[in-house]
Amino acid sequence: DANAIQDAAGNDATSFAATAVTNNTPAPADTTAPALIITGDSRPKVTGDQLVLSFSDTGNLDADASHKPANGAFTVLVNGVANAVTNV
Repeated sequence: DANAIQDAAGNDATSFAATAVTNNTPAPADTTAPALIITGDSRPKVTGDQLVLSFSDTGNLDADASHKPANGAFTVLVNGVANAVTNV
């Protein structure tokens, strides 16, 4: 299950009972969501078969390529018709 807690080898964690947790995020917590940049040199661009999107506030994003979103996490429409996302 791609949504399960997994180890580096992809093995799903076994089920566990509800457990209380403590949020140790240092104050002030980052509460600003990344936003799509729609103006200037970083605005969305299509080059060949690539759609390139840039976002603000990306400093805390995980750079590990194995943690990228699934292709199905995005929907791209071309003239109102779905165009399959084949790589993120």
